[in-house]
Amino acid sequence: MAAMVENRTPRRPRGEPRDPRLSVLAEESGYEILGRIGGGGMGVVYRGHDADGHDVAIKLLRHEIAGDPQARERLAREVAAQQRVRNDSIARILDAELESEDAFVVTEFVPGPTLEEAVRGEGGLHPEAVRELGLSMGETLRAIHASGVIHRDLKPSNILLRGATEGDLRGFDPEGNRLDPVIIDFGIATAAGESRLTSTGLVMGTAAYLDPVVARSDALGESGDWWSWAAMLAFAATGREPFGTGRAELVFLRAERGELDVEGVPTELAAWLRSALRAEPEHRTAPEDLLARLAELDLDRYDDPGETEAFATDAADEPATEALPLAPEAPAEQPAQQPTEALPRFATPEEPATEALPVVETPTRALPVVPVQEPQPAPVVHHRPQPASAPPMQQAPPMQQGPPMPEGRPAAAGYWPPPPPRRPLLVWTGHLLLVALAALAPYVALTMLLLLGALARTWERSHRTIAERRLRGATGAGPAWQAGLASPFRFLLGLAETALQVLLPLVLGLLVGIAVDAGWTLLQGAPPPDGIAFAIAMAITVLTTWVGIGSRTTRHGAHRMLDAAAPDMLWGAVVLGLLLALLGAVVFTLLARDGMVDYFPFPTGPRLEDVALWRQ
Repeated sequence: MAAMVENRTPRRPRGEPRDPRLSVLAEESGYEILGRIGGGGMGVVYRGHDADGHDVAIKLLRHEIAGDPQARERLAREVAAQQRVRNDSIARILDAELESEDAFVVTEFVPGPTLEEAVRGEGGLHPEAVRELGLSMGETLRAIHASGVIHRDLKPSNILLRGATEGDLRGFDPEGNRLDPVIIDFGIATAAGESRLTSTGLVMGTAAYLDPVVARSDALGESGDWWSWAAMLAFAATGREPFGTGRAELVFLRAERGELDVEGVPTELAAWLRSALRAEPEHRTAPEDLLARLAELDLDRYDDPGETEAFATDAADEPATEALPLAPEAPAEQPAQQPTEALPRFATPEEPATEALPVVETPTRALPVVPVQEPQPAPVVHHRPQPASAPPMQQAPPMQQGPPMPEGRPAAAGYWPPPPPRRPLLVWTGHLLLVALAALAPYVALTMLLLLGALARTWERSHRTIAERRLRGATGAGPAWQAGLASPFRFLLGLAETALQVLLPLVLGLLVGIAVDAGWTLLQGAPPPDGIAFAIAMAITVLTTWVGIGSRTTRHGAHRMLDAAAPDMLWGAVVLGLLLALLGAVVFTLLARDGMVDYFPFPTGPRLEDVALWRQ
């Protein structure tokens, strides 16, 4: 299969300028670039050598989007998803740089063609090879789902056949090598808990292998990956797209109608594919049953076309056949030829006229050209790959992350780990509870604000440390234990940072609260309840601390704490109920005390009356 393997040989199209980032990559990271071997809508893949001369595949974002924070965030998600799965049939991540505009990912180099290249070049595979391919990919897909990841973009071009030869593709030898599929490109993979699509263009890019339920409702789930798996096996068996080609809406329409192309496929395999590719998920065979049945299919039986019947002609209705005279023999150098006559095509009455389907999507818009920005030099530290004598789990060089994100940098600018799920209702209910508590016991409310802020910052920093160490290849409970041991020091640091964050907003809030108290007293002739001034001060302090400078770590930590306490709607309702009950208790106490403030635990400390001279 020299032709098949060599179509992944590094090459650069004639006249294409060399990407200047490759020189920077070679100088700073020690990777020797051999040439380009592929590319997609987001990135370009090059083959190269690491410092020890091992083959690697290096993926860079396309130059025109390298400065886009969302593109780098998607690359980070790809690395995180691929790292979560430990399986020999998943391309291993060896190194990564995700922070700068020169972002890249290094994976092991897998020699061999993609499934799409193999089938386009050699035609449909032998049924036994299809079975072996399906069983191997099915087990890998189960491992992916067990790791909490949904691939979302399984298609023949994302499957590499490691070391496949021409003989492996043209037939099946029971004693020969088996096809070894490797799944690549987790670019739009997502955690199993997410429920909606977030990738623009997914439907148009993979219509032939996209579950019609996903196309219809944007719902995500493991069933979509199993649909794509079965559709790829149909392509491998026939050499054709399972529901034809053309516009995406036509492909989805055929899939909804069950118009599966399995012509020429063994009888039991065709029935198996139909059971896996039904439009409605509840009518499909379960994945476990599909794998069990696939291993037992009889692939030697084909549909019987029936006996060939010869139709006799009716001599009464048709004229007798005349013997045509032989044309005179032409000279040898100029053989006699008659012009070919094109016969007219008559449409049958039963055949309906072609109907133009309405466009169901908005017209395609031309995207604006993104100006190329010169990348800013940024120091990137990488570990050299370890020598071959290292233990098996440590042969891959750990992926590198840049320095910790500065507090003032926007969250979208390549933040790692990705922002947590938002719990705005719980957060603002908690803020309202702190404000109400400040009107009742200001010292207690201020203490709670400091402790909660320090705890949120500690939580976020510990979570970030664990995520980055696992991103670099760490496994087991080691990262969690290390983060736990460092938590007391992080808490003290977070407490000091929160106190500094609170200081100026608290002073500003007290000034505003005192001003409101003075204005109320002068206008109404009587002072307002003491708690109003402290409530105003706490409201300004909480709001400024939540959205001010250096607040991102606090926000993310608070959302992660609430996400851990309320991971679903049921627990969210429970936590919300507890917060509302506490808020109601504080408000009831305020009303019962007629606005009197409790200065616990400093009953003899500074009071509002000490500075409110206008009340005297």
